[in-house]
Amino acid sequence: MNVTRLLKKSVVLSIIRVGWFIKPGLVTRLFTWFLRSEGAHIDGMPNYLSAKIWFDGTDYSLITLGEGCTISSNVRILTHDAAINTVAKELGIRFDKPEIRVKPVRIGRFSFIGTGSIIMPGADIGAGCIVAAGSVVRGKIAPLSIVMGSPAQVVGSVTDYLGKTYPHLLPSAVRDTAHPPAEPELSSWRSRGNAH
Repeated sequence: MNVTRLLKKSVVLSIIRVGWFIKPGLVTRLFTWFLRSEGAHIDGMPNYLSAKIWFDGTDYSLITLGEGCTISSNVRILTHDAAINTVAKELGIRFDKPEIRVKPVRIGRFSFIGTGSIIMPGADIGAGCIVAAGSVVRGKIAPLSIVMGSPAQVVGSVTDYLGKTYPHLLPSAVRDTAHPPAEPELSSWRSRGNAH
């Protein structure tokens, strides 16, 4: 990394850290500008980028952020993994040069990444997903999924969640395709004499 680029990175990231106290929207715009200038692919404008996100600087061009996405505080977005260099030594394996697994990361449009989550190399998060706080995401996540845990597992559907929480907001075409609520199954179970 040349001196000018390193200086730019230091100054911009310092302003981002301080800017959070002044105006969070400014942080999102500044982070977006910085990431684009370093080669990241950003469609439109993110909804919110916390000042406390750690983007892997190995190669910013491996990071894609969709329009309107939200990334909360203390999220780590990784594009490389060098663990094999350490663990291979236990087996007596030595590499001439460091073995580093490098893979792109994509966060789909209008997805929400909860605080403290870790997005692993190769993660591909579809549009409109919710990643619960503290999740470790790897692999492909289908659009409109709700995932949580370590490793993150699909625990629900955004369509179902919105249908249960805000049924009046969903267009009828979407409402008709949402999964039926669990209550009918429960009432059927009760009707068989299993509960009072």
